[in-house]
Amino acid sequence: MSFDSLALHLVVHELRGTILNGQIRHVEQLGRQSIVLKVSQKAETYRLLISAHPVEARTHLIERPSNQHEDSHFADFLMKHIARGKITAIEQMGWDRVLKITIELKSDIIEPSLRSLVGEFMGKHSNIILIDEATGKILESIKHIDGTVSRYREILPGLNYTLPPSQEKLPPLTLNYGTFAALIENQSEINWKLLFNRIDGLSPALAKEIIVRAGDSPTPNQLWEAYQQIIVPFNPLHSQPQILIANSDEGTRPDGAVMPEPRAALELLNDSSQLVAVSALPLRQFPHTESIPFETMNEATRAYYDTIGRVEAIKLERHALNQVLDKLSTAIDRKLVLLHQDLADSEKADDYRIKGELLTANLHRIKRGQTCVEVKNYYSPEMNPLKIELDPQRSPTENVQQYFKRYTKAKRGRSVIIQLIADNTAEQEVLRAYALEVEKASTLEGLLAIRTEFVAKRWIKSRKAGKKKAMSETTFRKFTSPNGFQMYVGRNSKENDLLLRQIATARDMWLHAKQIHGSHVIIRNPENRPDIPMPTLLQAAQIAAFFSKARHTSYAPVDYTWARYVVKPKGSAPGFVTYTREKTLYVEPGLPQTPNV
Repeated sequence: MSFDSLALHLVVHELRGTILNGQIRHVEQLGRQSIVLKVSQKAETYRLLISAHPVEARTHLIERPSNQHEDSHFADFLMKHIARGKITAIEQMGWDRVLKITIELKSDIIEPSLRSLVGEFMGKHSNIILIDEATGKILESIKHIDGTVSRYREILPGLNYTLPPSQEKLPPLTLNYGTFAALIENQSEINWKLLFNRIDGLSPALAKEIIVRAGDSPTPNQLWEAYQQIIVPFNPLHSQPQILIANSDEGTRPDGAVMPEPRAALELLNDSSQLVAVSALPLRQFPHTESIPFETMNEATRAYYDTIGRVEAIKLERHALNQVLDKLSTAIDRKLVLLHQDLADSEKADDYRIKGELLTANLHRIKRGQTCVEVKNYYSPEMNPLKIELDPQRSPTENVQQYFKRYTKAKRGRSVIIQLIADNTAEQEVLRAYALEVEKASTLEGLLAIRTEFVAKRWIKSRKAGKKKAMSETTFRKFTSPNGFQMYVGRNSKENDLLLRQIATARDMWLHAKQIHGSHVIIRNPENRPDIPMPTLLQAAQIAAFFSKARHTSYAPVDYTWARYVVKPKGSAPGFVTYTREKTLYVEPGLPQTPNV
């Protein structure tokens, strides 16, 4: 059961008691589709997660900042427009899964300006949008939705904000029996879809719960009574926040133990499929479950998604380690096949010795240029003739020596091959033992400890090696554009190469003074936006012109193109590249007043 209207209704009520009238101190980006607002309220500090994830869209308080934060244009934009603002209102828009946070910004003007941060939690259509309350226009959003994505509702800076299309549904709390009875009257079949499509605020799970509680072939009175039971938790005073986890033994723990406290109970889970739902009431539609209670909906929601994140992290780490073991095991299997073939070849050692001795005994019969000779095999009981191949380029003596060399090599190689087979077989046993350890490990910490052993054995590279790229970025000049984009500038030819080879991605923008020696400039585009704002392009072009031989001119041409269209020819001099699909800007060389580095 996902984050529904009832969950949002309760979370909003709880947020009013915690962060309302608080001051936004910081905005942090988590991944590409989520943000965290750091809010100070008197002596307390709260962190509110707002996620536009297509599967896990939601909002709730979190305990501590994540270490997964990253630079983001959207978070930087929010910092510029709502930092130090006061939260004056927190509301749910009707019964939709839409959160609106109104923020008052102090200014020198008598009337303070207002901004609204809207979170839309609607599956793949989820979004986070900043709106100017005075004009109703969109300032920025975490996802840009244009006409190619949606014909009905565009979400782009500068457009007027409109709520998602509303459906003509009945309000859940003011619905009376007469209206409810009319709703189901003359219906050939009363199912959950009918209730879901006609009553606002009901999720599929809540609609199904009404049908389950009403029983088979229910009367209107029985349906109404079941509906009333479902409506009770909409009052925060009567809600029962909880997480339901699967239990095949119908409500009793497999080991018969007492249910531990909520967080400890969730730590026991190692499969996300065991998580059934986060809910504001018991759900009878899931009979084979255990309920883990929480004091608030914020805590229940946070614990639910934290558990999903933890379990998925364990799953991914286990899969990664198993991939390493499978790759190593496959390589050893291939080695063993080749080694057994070599061992079979080494069994021919005695054949080489016999042929060498027979050639020695018949040396007087052999002449250079022969390709073979037939001799009596004195080592065979029947003394059958044996045809021995010769190298016509070699003398008779050299042919004899060649067979004895093959004999010596095969005999010596046999012992080496046998040892290699034993070594590789033992290594295969080690891999099987580690595979069992990986399978038994139930915590992320345990799997990471195994990863450390893999690194020590050089089976896998340390993740710290990945930090080299980030560390190398500090060697470049860095600037921040008016739109919050990071811009990197190479200091010399070597750094220009590193900038293009190690730092730039295909969706970053590359700039260089046109047909003039100068530095490469990269505009980082971690969100893979289809365009770069013109103020950022102009400033980057001015920087590229400033760090070129056109520095002292009034205007200089600067080419720009996506980094994927920039190629460094093999064997070319440091800093030399070719590029296509470029456009040109004419700018006055210059630098921002306060560069980052």
